[in-house]
Amino acid sequence: MTEEEKQEILQGYKWIKVKRYEMDESLSWEERYKQLEAHHEKETTFLIEKIREIVRENNHQ
Repeated sequence: MTEEEKQEILQGYKWIKVKRYEMDESLSWEERYKQLEAHHEKETTFLIEKIREIVRENNHQ
């Protein structure tokens, strides 16, 4: 991981490749909740994979 990538992670959120959640007001609260939950799972999965990638890189140095 480059120094630039490290700084991007430490100082911002643009490196997170999951689109920001936007609530659809036309849906029922149940449907919105399901969408929010699915978004949370997608974001969490991305972040866990990123951590694993960083750990693998550090193990090979």
